[in-house]
Amino acid sequence: MKFSIRLAILGLAVLTTFASCVSNKKYNELLEEKEALAKSLAESQEAIKVLEEENAALEEAKNNLTNEVAAIKADLDAQKKEIAKVKQLVEQKEAELSQLKGEVDAAFAEYKKAGLTVTNDDHNLYISMPEKVLFRSGSASLDKSDKEIIKKLSEILVNNPDIAVFVEGHTDDQKLVEGARYADNWELSTARAVAVTRQMIKDGVKPTQVTAAGSGEYSPAVTENPKSSETRQANRRTEFILSPNVKKLYDLVK
Repeated sequence: MKFSIRLAILGLAVLTTFASCVSNKKYNELLEEKEALAKSLAESQEAIKVLEEENAALEEAKNNLTNEVAAIKADLDAQKKEIAKVKQLVEQKEAELSQLKGEVDAAFAEYKKAGLTVTNDDHNLYISMPEKVLFRSGSASLDKSDKEIIKKLSEILVNNPDIAVFVEGHTDDQKLVEGARYADNWELSTARAVAVTRQMIKDGVKPTQVTAAGSGEYSPAVTENPKSSETRQANRRTEFILSPNVKKLYDLVK
């Protein structure tokens, strides 16, 4: 009987010890699983943080790009408007020059047989008066007929106060005779341009409209056979370059 009781107690002890071993093993497994999950969670949270930072950076880059695109579009729109203004300006300038050329052609029609020319080039109007039309050889004095010719141009300029005119005197390459009033062709050509300018101002042209200059023999109209009488005659001339006031036209299209 005593033996049976001892045996029973021993069996119970063995079962208790076995159950305890099983519980410790399960606990350790759960603990390891918890640690693994915690590590995985931390890694996931770190990955999420990195992704969020990347997303924020991408969002900022997107916003910056959107702003840049908007700025470029605004610049393009502004450039299109500016191009339209310039196109309108050119059209207005060409229309004004066309009308001006008609007036000049009509005013100087009788002088074209004498070699006077009127041309359009580079959005300007060019009038070239040969020496046989304006001035005498070696002189910068204006006679009655010279003043009448200048008067015709002055009237056009008075009626078109926004037209600027550049008066340029030219000579041939022959040296002036000894004792001449002017030291050289440069001085003669300048004196002629100044004489024309002063007469135009007397006729009512605004001084701010006119600029005078002389080029002597250094800007010939014809260069072939420079010593021939025909070439020299063609190079003795007074030129008028008429230009619309671009600034005022630009202000009009703003």
